[in-house]
Amino acid sequence: MKRRAVIVALAMGMSLPVLADDQPPGKSQQIYLPSLADIMVATQLRHFKLWYAGQVKNWRLASYELAHIRASFDDATRLYPSVPAANMTTMARPSDEVGGAIEAKDSAKFAKAFHGLTSECNSCHEAAGFGFIAIKEPRLSPIETSPFSDESFSPR
Repeated sequence: MKRRAVIVALAMGMSLPVLADDQPPGKSQQIYLPSLADIMVATQLRHFKLWYAGQVKNWRLASYELAHIRASFDDATRLYPSVPAANMTTMARPSDEVGGAIEAKDSAKFAKAFHGLTSECNSCHEAAGFGFIAIKEPRLSPIETSPFSDESFSPR
């Protein structure tokens, strides 16, 4: 009889939901939040690819990279509102100029606008106390210098 009572108690206990965590599934996992430095490293890589896309006149790729750079600026501002270095609102004008050059498919305008974008990156770094992080315009093809040497940058 005792044995039957133990089996019934175990069966009842196993049929009840486990309440170890009162949060719904998925809510107890931490959400990954990229650091501001990670956002900026990704932006730096896209800056490099944007430059090269302009060099080879791959305007679709240039537009794609610029859209991701803008999204990175938005992410930095949104995710780190209390960090003055994350305020990328000053980047709107130079990125709009690059966007206009891309739409016009104008290499000369692109080069000038890209220079302005790069200068604004450095002005922002300086204002935020990170002037030691100096971005420059690339000088060499990423095919020769990049880990992305297996990626084709030529327009199709």
